[in-house]
Amino acid sequence: MVHLENVFLKNVLLYLPTLKDVGRFAQVCKSCEEAINTIYVNPYELTIHHSFDEIIPLFPNLQTFYVRRCPERLYKISANDIPLIEIGGWNETAKQTKMFDTKWFCSKIRKLRMEGYYCKKVIEKHPEYFTQLQELVILNSNDLNLIRKMIELPTLKKVIILCTNNEFQELSKMVDFNKYKQINFIIILNEHGFIFSQCFDQIDYNQFVNCRFYTRVLNKSTINLPYLPSLPYEQKFLMGFDKSGASVVIKTDVLDKINQINEIIVKNDIRHVVIENILNDFEGNRIDLTTLPIELLSIKKVEKQNLVFVIPPGLKSLTIYECKASIDISKCYLKELTLREYQGKPIDVHDDNLKVFETDFNQEIKWYHNDTLLNQNEIYLDANKITLFKTGCSHIFINGERVEDNSPLKTIIFKYNDKEIRINEVSEFSFENKFLYCSLGNVQELDFGEYPFCGFVVTNSKISHLKIKSNSVGLTHVECDDLIIDGACTQFGFTDCKIDTLTCDTIECLNCQRSDITTINANEIKKINGPSAKSKIRNAMKEKGKRKK
Repeated sequence: MVHLENVFLKNVLLYLPTLKDVGRFAQVCKSCEEAINTIYVNPYELTIHHSFDEIIPLFPNLQTFYVRRCPERLYKISANDIPLIEIGGWNETAKQTKMFDTKWFCSKIRKLRMEGYYCKKVIEKHPEYFTQLQELVILNSNDLNLIRKMIELPTLKKVIILCTNNEFQELSKMVDFNKYKQINFIIILNEHGFIFSQCFDQIDYNQFVNCRFYTRVLNKSTINLPYLPSLPYEQKFLMGFDKSGASVVIKTDVLDKINQINEIIVKNDIRHVVIENILNDFEGNRIDLTTLPIELLSIKKVEKQNLVFVIPPGLKSLTIYECKASIDISKCYLKELTLREYQGKPIDVHDDNLKVFETDFNQEIKWYHNDTLLNQNEIYLDANKITLFKTGCSHIFINGERVEDNSPLKTIIFKYNDKEIRINEVSEFSFENKFLYCSLGNVQELDFGEYPFCGFVVTNSKISHLKIKSNSVGLTHVECDDLIIDGACTQFGFTDCKIDTLTCDTIECLNCQRSDITTINANEIKKINGPSAKSKIRNAMKEKGKRKK
């Protein structure tokens, strides 16, 4: 039988989230019980679920109390036996604490990792209370004066700062880093979510003798710095970036160094590249990215129109955001394609591997199904493979201004199992997780009876014959001669609709607002809501009886 050494058992113990898990761990064997009795720091997640007073009795040799959330009650008398406290990411969104107003609590803190907003509340008020603080991690704080004040704490030995290139340049003008020889600074150059920045000037990072620099942004100043993927505690700040942490932002001043960029990507196993902020003064009309061995690519905020991006043939996911340049993906068989405010030339889309397709308005697209180009404005939606599909939008914004979508209506060929449904005059179509929302023009017949929708919503449409199968149905501004609901329906809603004949089995709840239904063929409608709806529905049910006679 294999026996784990004490140190390995403690590593397992550190990641147990609840006291119930700790109790089960203790019952496994004597070695597990010994690991609990000799560990010096409590498991990392316990303070999310349990109070200080619940945790302390289980760990007799605790020397450092690791905190993820502020305990509602933490008294000095119960914490006297704990010499040090480590805070691994403070969370007080639900209820603010006054713990940091007490000198006895602050004086026990050795490590502190906090977002800039909470750092301001915590440290700026009583910096003299932090008499044992040795390690400080500052996440995404743009309050440079606050950072300057925190660096002055005399006990600090290690400071990790996550900031943008611009923020560090400004901070370096305010702080003489070389003055604080006792502090080991680690500077991680990053972007904050969707906040994009151009570097003011090039900077010589070698001048800071006690600073180690890492980067996730490649420009002329940083391209020779070591790359660092995102740390586990950064995940909630990674809006728009690869959650695995293997992302890098490439600035325009190094786009001519594709070979060097390629080496960095290969060496660090980078999956996601972001290219952003290409202005009209960019030199060159073609950016060839075919050599980059990446899976995800985002191109954002491109002003120059006379420019073509050639995309790597092995790419799996492509996101385009506010782009006037053209994108060549003719050699790609993407799994995911997202277009936001794209104004370049029509894109070639091969749907062989496609699972996600999204546009915010009806851009012209050349759609290839089985390597055959479809007719103009035709799109093939294979619901057996595609999990998210959105095209068209009633609210279109370009450069922050709302504009009218005057693009031609689409024809969507919807396939499920072996059945194809041709849908003409489509202005908006959204399909995700078995939920369909669409806005159509004049349509003769739609038979969705085979597809098991969870939700089905149609607006601004005139349909002669509509058959659907869904737990929830919503129709707004719809005229329909013959509406058939296959099977039982939990929620059914009409708003400003005109229906000649409704045929269904059972409807749990029917909501009717400003709508007319001539005839209803239903086994049972259990609940009816809406002004004058009950009398209208009863009359429609009576009409059914008259027609039977």
